Amino acid sequence: MRRHKETHHETGGPQHELALLACIAAVLAWSVGPLLVRGITAPSIAFTPIRLLLSVPVMTLSAYMSGGRLTVAMIKKCFLPGVLFAASMLSGFMSFQHTSIANATLISALQPVLMLLVAPRLFGERPTVLRICMCVVALGGVSMVVFAAQANSDAGLSGDLYALINLVVWSAYFVVAKKARDAGTHAGSFLAAVFLVATVVLVPVAIIAKADFALVNGNDWWLIAAQVIIPGLIGHTLITWATRYLDITLVSLINLLSPAISMAGAWILYSQSMQVLQIQGAVVMLIAVGVVVRTRSASVQPVAEAISAE
Repeated sequence: MRRHKETHHETGGPQHELALLACIAAVLAWSVGPLLVRGITAPSIAFTPIRLLLSVPVMTLSAYMSGGRLTVAMIKKCFLPGVLFAASMLSGFMSFQHTSIANATLISALQPVLMLLVAPRLFGERPTVLRICMCVVALGGVSMVVFAAQANSDAGLSGDLYALINLVVWSAYFVVAKKARDAGTHAGSFLAAVFLVATVVLVPVAIIAKADFALVNGNDWWLIAAQVIIPGLIGHTLITWATRYLDITLVSLINLLSPAISMAGAWILYSQSMQVLQIQGAVVMLIAVGVVVRTRSASVQPVAEAISAE
């Protein structure tokens, strides 16, 4: 009987399927983020600390409502991921404002390649040949989009460099967050502490850099508020919860859906031109992700945990 239960867990279960849906929903929420940032007129160094300040009470309330707590011990535990999160958020926002959304999101989407390198050593994951091949295919799709964007006047080298920095820093944060969740850390408590540490780190940096907070105008406030709720509360909560039940390479590959959605939104809302090669590259990525998701296996053991509490 025990053998039967173990086999059932290894091949999937309701919790694993729910985590997959949560991951996809989080990616959809994150796809809105670049579009909101693009519409903000204030510099990133000015509005990013404000966004974090507004997020702290929201994430803390969410943690307590889901059965978590924000303690001194948790804050100390989340110091490193909080610093990484602050650096990733600032560099990511700067990339959205200094290059095309296509370039910014797709450069950051190279994360699966990095995860394939660290997953076997840090998490004991053994990526299949198919998954490795699909990562290569997805990388080819990213290259098609970036190279085609050279003809796009919205693309900028400085923004591409910010996106590259965000890729490295966000990948590091993602690994730390995954390890914390695997250790049983409450998702809401973790995020509340991460946002608090990120705020404490970034606000002084903005002050030292003499950020002009007065440049945040009326319309910016609505866009920042939307950021706090959609990619912040919804996106980060769902993805952080889901990482405990999905292997890190699968989550990274699903994240590739975000650039394609953001690109489409940028074309609709901001009239950012898209070359035929860019569209083809996005389609290639979507196919690669679809293949991996369809052929996935639930290699992570489900445990008794709900989205709302642990």
